Amino acid sequence: MDGKEGKRWRRELADFLELPREIILNLPRLTIVGTMQCLLENHRGVIEYTNEMIRIAVAEGEIIIRGDNLVIRTLAGEEIAVEGKISSLDFES
Repeated sequence: MDGKEGKRWRRELADFLELPREIILNLPRLTIVGTMQCLLENHRGVIEYTNEMIRIAVAEGEIIIRGDNLVIRTLAGEEIAVEGKISSLDFES
């Protein structure tokens, strides 16, 4: 079961079991606190890291965080916390 059929099956399973879809579908979960902090769960690693841009791999692409004085405060397992002056967040597939 691959592709769209596999995703549909997992989505229906998540709904049936009343579980968050991001768990079953391996989706990233992004929490933003104002313009100064974001927490990303279910990532696959850091691709690029500077004080102005952080690129993070996720299941279907990457999330790009841009801003000033960006630092990775936490990097544990599949969770990453970024702090600094965040100016934009982009998802690229």
